[in-house]
Amino acid sequence: VFPMWTLKRQSFIFLNMILVSRVLGFRWYPKTLPCDVSLDSTKTHVIVDCTDKHLTEIPEGIPTNTTNLTLTINHIPSISPDSFRRLNHLEELDLRCNCVPILLGSKANVCTKRLQIRPGSFSGLSDLKSLYLDGNQLLEIPQDLPSSLQLLSLEANNIFSITKENLTELVNIESLYLGQNCYYRNPCNVSYSIEKDAFLVMKNLKVLSLKDNNVTAVPTILPPNLLELYLYNNIIKKIQEDDFNKLSQLQVLDLSGNCPRCYNVPYPCTPCENNSPLQIHDNAFDSLTALKVLRLHSNSLQHVPAKWFKNMRNLQELDLSQNYLAREIEEAKFLNSLPNLVQLDLSFNYELQVYHASITLPHSLSYLRNLKNLYIKGYVFKELKDSSLSVLHKLPSLEVLDLGTNFIKIADLNIFQQFENLKFIDLSVNKISPSEESREVGFCPNAQTSVDRHGPQVLETLHYFRYDEYARSCRFKNKEPPTLLPLNADCHTFGQTLDLSRNNIFFIKPSDFQHLSFLKCLNLSGNTIGQTLNGSELRPLRELRYLDFSNNRLDLLYSTAFEELQNLEILDLSSNSHYFQAEGITHMLNFTKKLRHLKKLMMNDNDISTSASRTMESESLQILEFRGNHLDVLWRDGDNRYLDFFKNLLNLEELDISRNSLNSLPSGVFEGMPPNLKTLSLAKNGLKSFSWGRLQLLKHLENLDLSHNQLTTIPARLANCSKSLTKLILNHNQIRQLTKYFLEDALQLSYLDISSNKIQVIQKTSFPENVLNNLNMLLLHHNRFLCNCDAVWFVWWVNHTDVTIPYLATDVTCAGPGAHKGQSVVSLDLYTCELDLTNLILFSVSISSVLFLMIVMTTSHLFLWDMWYIYYFWKAKIKGYQHLQSMESCYDAFIVYDTKNSAVTEWVLQELVVKLEDPREKHFNLCLEERDWLPGQPVLENLSQSIQLSRKTVFVMTQKYAKTESFKMAFYLSHQRLMDEKVDVIILIFLEKPLQKSKFLQLRKRLCSSSVLEWPTNPQAHPYFWQCLKNALTTDNHVAYSQMFKETV
Repeated sequence: VFPMWTLKRQSFIFLNMILVSRVLGFRWYPKTLPCDVSLDSTKTHVIVDCTDKHLTEIPEGIPTNTTNLTLTINHIPSISPDSFRRLNHLEELDLRCNCVPILLGSKANVCTKRLQIRPGSFSGLSDLKSLYLDGNQLLEIPQDLPSSLQLLSLEANNIFSITKENLTELVNIESLYLGQNCYYRNPCNVSYSIEKDAFLVMKNLKVLSLKDNNVTAVPTILPPNLLELYLYNNIIKKIQEDDFNKLSQLQVLDLSGNCPRCYNVPYPCTPCENNSPLQIHDNAFDSLTALKVLRLHSNSLQHVPAKWFKNMRNLQELDLSQNYLAREIEEAKFLNSLPNLVQLDLSFNYELQVYHASITLPHSLSYLRNLKNLYIKGYVFKELKDSSLSVLHKLPSLEVLDLGTNFIKIADLNIFQQFENLKFIDLSVNKISPSEESREVGFCPNAQTSVDRHGPQVLETLHYFRYDEYARSCRFKNKEPPTLLPLNADCHTFGQTLDLSRNNIFFIKPSDFQHLSFLKCLNLSGNTIGQTLNGSELRPLRELRYLDFSNNRLDLLYSTAFEELQNLEILDLSSNSHYFQAEGITHMLNFTKKLRHLKKLMMNDNDISTSASRTMESESLQILEFRGNHLDVLWRDGDNRYLDFFKNLLNLEELDISRNSLNSLPSGVFEGMPPNLKTLSLAKNGLKSFSWGRLQLLKHLENLDLSHNQLTTIPARLANCSKSLTKLILNHNQIRQLTKYFLEDALQLSYLDISSNKIQVIQKTSFPENVLNNLNMLLLHHNRFLCNCDAVWFVWWVNHTDVTIPYLATDVTCAGPGAHKGQSVVSLDLYTCELDLTNLILFSVSISSVLFLMIVMTTSHLFLWDMWYIYYFWKAKIKGYQHLQSMESCYDAFIVYDTKNSAVTEWVLQELVVKLEDPREKHFNLCLEERDWLPGQPVLENLSQSIQLSRKTVFVMTQKYAKTESFKMAFYLSHQRLMDEKVDVIILIFLEKPLQKSKFLQLRKRLCSSSVLEWPTNPQAHPYFWQCLKNALTTDNHVAYSQMFKETV
């Protein structure tokens, strides 16, 4: 059914369709392309990224000048010569992970049909330099590859055999990756074979990777120009003397994981027989004169001969981690042959069942004058003392010393004062604690203590215990070695860093850091420090600029905490909830006042719900993270004490109070915000409403994050709420529609995120053109757009705009009507809105008739009495009003009461009638229904005559009687006399407690209180009641009215 349209609107539709067709004709790629198109920094490469777009074919509309095309993580079943026919400028093509091997891929979408590549599919790409085909279950190397190709990656496929024949076309290849084709997560169930001299034809080959392939021997006669060779995680048991002959230019050699050390590794691991090491001939490395990187990680080595390195004068990086070299480390004579070594890794060479008293470093280390990074994790020893590191004093270039995961219990931190050039000292994941107790206990250096129980903790260092630390994921094609500095990067940039995280420290004192004044960054996170800091504990650290105190048990009793750190710029107190969760403990959160250089404070996930100090104070703080606390308690309705909690942070620019359980913000919160606030985050609070108008108080606010709440409304005009806002995030709320003038005059806005809501229609007035021209980013995906003809402007606009709209072609979709459900908004066919005039007229007539009948029937059913009254009222108005003359009164009062209630009837007959008709006193003539009505006459006629023939009408009221129809009829007829004759004849007698909520009763008591009487419960008050009733019967009600009411009546 078509909605009603005007001819003006119909013309607008056709105009929009013409504009769309013209605009699309001038674009260099269509908006329907489900990929991200960008240019590199030099503007010379066109990059099209179609990663994880659920594609089942090569999409249409890829720009013909594309140079880099990524189609990874999709479901493209086949490639043919026509797939890239128009893309003659392609230099890099990434087709990884379109059919990942079963054990490697997602179990939710198992691929059983391998990618089919037809002959000649890539032959027409004459400029192609890099081709990535990893993770496609290919059985062989594709043929007819272009001669320009320099890099070919075929990892994680099913290629088990390498022959000269299938490498003959790859004569110009410089980098060849064939790893992960035969290992435990991609089993081949056959022997991996490499034909003799297979790689000899590849004269230009510089990088060869055969990792994770169950290769049993080093391939014979490798190209002499090879620079990098990766043979790790295979089953090579012996390195022959001539395996690397003629590889004089080789710079990187990785033999790790051959004859592996399998103790505690988190993956299937098969050591060589009797845990024997990789057998390396003494002269195997003689030809490697240019070698810079040698990795012998996890080769079960027990001894490292100096002969291996006699010709490696240029070696800079040596990895000997995860072997059995604990004894070898004590002498390490081979280091004398490596004068230019820059990085040495001796980690996880601990002896099983041995817990050394201390570590003994070889004297040969002192000759490594160029050594910058030394890693000795997992040696497992008890005490770190000055003599342990004395050999390192002579290393002027040493910058990184990693002694983490050694289960050190005693450590004299002051020994590091002699290492002036050290930038990073890692003592994390140990058991360091206050040393007095430990020093009192003697320790025998040769004590044999089991360390089996420490195995699971050793596994925390995933860098050493991953099967393939250099493996590429489906999302990233460049192999990036993981950083060896796990500490926060911000901390490391400040300078000298000491990492004491994840130890057993529960108490700190100034003497612990007596000679460490040079430290710029200190990490104490993950300990159990629960002492009450008073501002003296870290006094020696005068130059400290970054302190990580997270994941402890901080007790902020004193406002002087941390005041000794006058140069501190960043302080992390997150996850210290232990004492904040307890009741009755004093917390002084105004400690920031004395930290005059503090710029960033993190207090996340502390469950803060109380504070002895009503405000936080600082003149330097710029960023405050206060996520995961309980501002809902501090700002509870009725409690105004903490509304100015952040107000005295005078220079604060960023405030994050996400996850504080704030269902709503109490009034006064915005008045208590810092005056210079620029960024405010209120995400994940469950907000159901938001005081948009109060944003005017935040004069400098630029970024507002209200994502992941339950908001249903937005401001009528955003510009009326804030003139400075440039970024507004509203994703994951319950917004159903945008206000008509939402963005009108919001010219400063450059970023708007309204994704993941329930928006159905976006009107043109909500998105003015002058505002849209200033937008850089607009997120609209995951809404419920109705793709009917009301959306014609929106469809036209998304096809026309230059604003970046992420996921436009894939996730900005229609929720209905049924024919368009799931279809991309950008591809909606505007011609479906073409209208037929006849159909429009018939529709208008039919819908009008139906609506008219529905309105008439509904009105008749619900408002018949009101319509009848209005009809006669206006009929009387038109004809003119005639005064009805009242008959002469025959009775003094007509008594209206509940004749079905025996108690009321008894009271009327035995009390009221007796008192008022008593001939001994003033006699009243009463009219009673059961006594004076004419038998056989209609009830309505009797009732009307009784009211007309009586001077007053007395209602004897009860709660039940007030709800009956007989009372309402009598009451309306009595009121009619007030309208016709302007005579008030009503007197109310309440035998029960009056109706408290009756507005009529309240008004009548105020205007004429003498006409409302209550039967008193005290018998002594009965005479007074009867006297009041007699006075009301003999007196006109209007006498008691106020003068204003008399004039009105």
